[in-house]
Amino acid sequence: MPKVNVKREIDGDKKKVFQAVKTYLTGRDTLKKLGANIDWDTKSCTGEIEGSNFSGNICVNEKSGKSLVEIEIDLPLLLSPFKGKVKEELEKHLERVSV
Repeated sequence: MPKVNVKREIDGDKKKVFQAVKTYLTGRDTLKKLGANIDWDTKSCTGEIEGSNFSGNICVNEKSGKSLVEIEIDLPLLLSPFKGKVKEELEKHLERVSV
């Protein structure tokens, strides 16, 4: 399975950044439009993504005074031609997240 990995550092506390990412992705229905649900775990600042054709996870970690948001998506082989577009869209959405 091809993997899409997106990482972005965002200024702010881990919990606040996690909440901002959760609010943004939930409010925009970004992944829901693609048939995916996100099971959020506020305690560990993670989310499990489950879709009919793909899966993945979201993780927020502290990194030298900032927070590192990582999104990893596993695409089926048939969707591998869209890997670049998926990565571009996820990067665009993470750029819009503000704390």
